[in-house]
Amino acid sequence: MSPLLIAALAAAIFVAGGAAGIRWHAGLDAIAAEKAAEVRASDARGQIRAADAAATRHARALATVNDKLGAAREQIATLSGRECFGADTTGVLNAIGTEHQPAASGEPAGAPPAAAAGSGLRFTTDRDAAGYIALCRARYAEVASQVNQILDIEEARQPHTKPPTLEPAGTTP
Repeated sequence: MSPLLIAALAAAIFVAGGAAGIRWHAGLDAIAAEKAAEVRASDARGQIRAADAAATRHARALATVNDKLGAAREQIATLSGRECFGADTTGVLNAIGTEHQPAASGEPAGAPPAAAAGSGLRFTTDRDAAGYIALCRARYAEVASQVNQILDIEEARQPHTKPPTLEPAGTTP
């Protein structure tokens, strides 16, 4: 055999081996990409299941809170209706959480309208106070449940961290 023919055969074998290696490596890359896609799809399904479970727990919590609020309102209706807070205290409490609008030009700045003297506010009865407290506690429990479900969903999304949970007021973990 001539040295030129041997060199040509060696080059052909080298090229064929390189092409086969590239195809083999591309096949491994495709298998790895397929496995990664399966893992992502499995993670997505797990997150959807976690979100569905959290939504179900939140719906149950809301139903429980609403049942308790209804029962509380029935009991509140039986209260005497005696005066609990005077008009000044009622005005101060009503002003909490409202934005105080500055006085228009030419008008004196004073107390917020809800706390202003002579604003027509009446006293608050024990029924009013109990109703407001029950409603506030119910809304707090709803928000706490919603935040806990959001934290559960986030934990399912990132299982390596454990976020703190909120406990409804008056309960111990």
